[in-house]
Amino acid sequence: MPYESQRATGESLISLEQSRIFNEFAGQIHVPKKRNACRLRPISLPENVESVARVLAIDGSIISEKIKSGFPGAEASLVQIALVAINLDKLNIHTNKPIIPPSAFNEMDQAKTLQCVLPGCNVVKSDGTPPREFFRQSIFDALQGRIQSGHETLLETYRSLVVDRQMTFRCPEANCARELPPQEGVWNCHCERKFLIYETDPLRFHERFNEVGPNGEPHGEVMRFLEVILLLNVLRYFASSESGLKILPRIAFVMDGPLAAFGQFAAIVPYVQKELQRIDSLCLAATGKKLFLFSLVKSGQFFEHFEQLDFDEEKGPDAKYGPQTALLPDNSYIHEAIVYRAPDAKPWGKDTYYGRIALYKSKSGQRMVLNLPKTSPESLDLNNTRFEAFPRLADATQIVDRLSTYLFDGGFVPVVRAHSHAAIPLKMGGEILKSLFEK
Repeated sequence: MPYESQRATGESLISLEQSRIFNEFAGQIHVPKKRNACRLRPISLPENVESVARVLAIDGSIISEKIKSGFPGAEASLVQIALVAINLDKLNIHTNKPIIPPSAFNEMDQAKTLQCVLPGCNVVKSDGTPPREFFRQSIFDALQGRIQSGHETLLETYRSLVVDRQMTFRCPEANCARELPPQEGVWNCHCERKFLIYETDPLRFHERFNEVGPNGEPHGEVMRFLEVILLLNVLRYFASSESGLKILPRIAFVMDGPLAAFGQFAAIVPYVQKELQRIDSLCLAATGKKLFLFSLVKSGQFFEHFEQLDFDEEKGPDAKYGPQTALLPDNSYIHEAIVYRAPDAKPWGKDTYYGRIALYKSKSGQRMVLNLPKTSPESLDLNNTRFEAFPRLADATQIVDRLSTYLFDGGFVPVVRAHSHAAIPLKMGGEILKSLFEK
């Protein structure tokens, strides 16, 4: 490790690059064959798509700060999740204008935020609760809130999600090896210490808690978990009534980042997928139309691969595909060209993704990586690239075309607005969900 303010000169990098061991290593690297990319063919998107009146976007933000607790290195993280409702009808008055004024976007949305504080190392609760146990309690407390009066809490959403879960989990007490069945609420282990157990302990976030350093990783996982639970909480709100189901297909639900769960809470993926399928079935039975959910991935392997694909040897970058082009990779293509998997390995994303990947070059020429939920039988077949395997893809591309922005690479207004509300401290907004029933 260098001293504070010490800067690398680059001499070591030159030596490393010229070294025999580096060159030998480089010569052993497998490079995907270019012919793999030829299998990815653009598809035609239907022009007749559903009318969408609202967009509901969810995004989270996290900031870690040092805490003056008397112990060195003490820190805590503020997590804020924003739910932004965007009224698309308010953009119609600007249809004939070449550029929509920024003030229009400021007036078309309503926001509500959920906040929690997660303790890190060396943060002891006033009653003497140690940092790790304080962290476990904070996760449980974070689910006590509700986004809409009269609707279930986030904890009740989580409880409904995993109601059939039978897998045991180990008592968080370091000296206790008991395997405990999941229960509701808070209870005590039968060990000598009567260790306090929380309903959220089976998520095992505490196992990555760092007692002697930063906790950005477990805190970030909790934030992403809360985003997923908030999405399901809102969807269950609409699916719980006839009037809610009636307008559900006309609302686009948008998430920032992949439709996936990584790390400690990845085990909830099958439950999330099952719940989305249940709500989609209710929506389809009541209206004849499917649930409209998608997410945008702004960086990573798929985004980089799409950029590489869009290079034309004669015309240069951004020239291979025209605007409004969609590419649908199957799982075998993903294994061969994007995320390597051995032929006998488990399919990529099987245990972590509840969405399918679609690559889309928008009307304005921006590249987008979309995730569509696995809510149909076709979408569960990871090698099926028929249009039906990507629920409401045409609707998603239409919304992307309508609300893209040049402010950011791959910019999309609902995600930009959600992030601005999540990143800036705001007071709790009005009951925006009920306002969606207003015509």
